[in-house]
Amino acid sequence: MPLLKSTALALVLTIIATAAALALPPLDTAPIPPAPDYAQQQSWLAKPAVPTAPVDVFFVYPTVLFDDEHWLMDTTAPAMRAASMAPLKTQASVFEGQANIYAPMYRQMNLAGLTQPEEQLEKLKKIARNDVWRALNHYLEHENNGRPFFLAGHSQGSLMLTDLMLEHWGTTGAEKRMIAALLIGWCMTEEELAAHPAIAMCEAASDTGCVVSYNTMAPGRQDVAPTLRPGAAVTNPLSWTTDTNLVSAERNLGAVFFDAHDKPTGVRPHFTSAQIQDGGLIVHPENVELVTVKGGHFPHGVYHAFDYSLFYENLKANIAQRISAFSR
Repeated sequence: MPLLKSTALALVLTIIATAAALALPPLDTAPIPPAPDYAQQQSWLAKPAVPTAPVDVFFVYPTVLFDDEHWLMDTTAPAMRAASMAPLKTQASVFEGQANIYAPMYRQMNLAGLTQPEEQLEKLKKIARNDVWRALNHYLEHENNGRPFFLAGHSQGSLMLTDLMLEHWGTTGAEKRMIAALLIGWCMTEEELAAHPAIAMCEAASDTGCVVSYNTMAPGRQDVAPTLRPGAAVTNPLSWTTDTNLVSAERNLGAVFFDAHDKPTGVRPHFTSAQIQDGGLIVHPENVELVTVKGGHFPHGVYHAFDYSLFYENLKANIAQRISAFSR
């Protein structure tokens, strides 16, 4: 990674979260919220009492903790539960009617954790990562009952699943049941994949046991995309391949955006093309205003909040396609 790009990325991360970090209490003295008990229903955002679909999804929500009071999410706080529900309605909903949704609460880190020195950042990540690992193990041991499953997340949720797959995949005994891992809004690198033969990127729409990952942005914004890591491996959600050819908007089945109450506002077919360039998924939305967040946490032209929305109908269709392929 060139020094200029590395420095720019570090600067962006700092600008995004510094204001909150300055107001937060000292990290070394901050209380650690109680750990969720995944044997208890209240530790789950979603966990069906009686599964009705033949497959599952284990979904880990993205960062929703942005305040200037807490370094780690208190999973017992009603406001945090409400905030965590929004991604279930706007992202995990691509699985509705196709998979039983299991979504644990976890002590995620505040976005301001990105401003901390590596040692402190790792302490925060470790607490969140251990929660997700405990939840995944509980799900596999007590809830899954041998069904095929997806792993899925966004942003910090995908970061947690990425780290756990890199650390544990190939040792759980459940690998052959995984239909695919949708690690959207984060990335695995080509170097990491080469070092972990149990993990592979999806190369075709019907591949199973593989990873789908991408980060959306406008042309030329790779250098300021905070979730884009050097050497990122990418799947294009319009072609489901990893090649760098431009895929036209004609293959976009429909973007879906949501209102302030997390209700879908309709399907917008052919909303954007997509092309893999320098680790980013470059898009050309027909209406940029719909993917512009005023006062958001990410730089202009980085469409992180819309990674699912831009390809919502393609994701739904491909989930069905991979379930069918896995069942054959």
